[in-house]
Amino acid sequence: MKISKNFWIARKIAITTFVAFVIFSPLTVLGAGLVPCDGVNVKCDYNQLVMLAQKIIRFLLEASVIIAMLLFTYAGFQLAFSGGDTGAMAKAKAVFFSAAKGLIIALAAWLIVETILRVLLKGEGFGQYIPLGGF
Repeated sequence: MKISKNFWIARKIAITTFVAFVIFSPLTVLGAGLVPCDGVNVKCDYNQLVMLAQKIIRFLLEASVIIAMLLFTYAGFQLAFSGGDTGAMAKAKAVFFSAAKGLIIALAAWLIVETILRVLLKGEGFGQYIPLGGF
């Protein structure tokens, strides 16, 4: 009995969807507290808007680090199991360097945005929320 090509495509899509769900489920849980105000107990104002922007930026930065880690792992397995095939080794190295380049760009973008926010809003120290009461 011959299995059709569509079956294998559907199987790959199902496996990819399942793996993506398993990988990105923790990110959804991490993002559960993104909105810092509820409009009832904590009023939504400019401070809360800036805190929301910071939380979104940090959430995306954490996601990019996780994705880069997965790409590094993938490239490592590809390199380890290339069997001396120079084409497979070149592909693995390309994935590795692309992931490294993407991670460096993401970290540099975060650093630039964080620095601009700290200078413009006169915040203190990296890694804490910007105190906006001093305007």
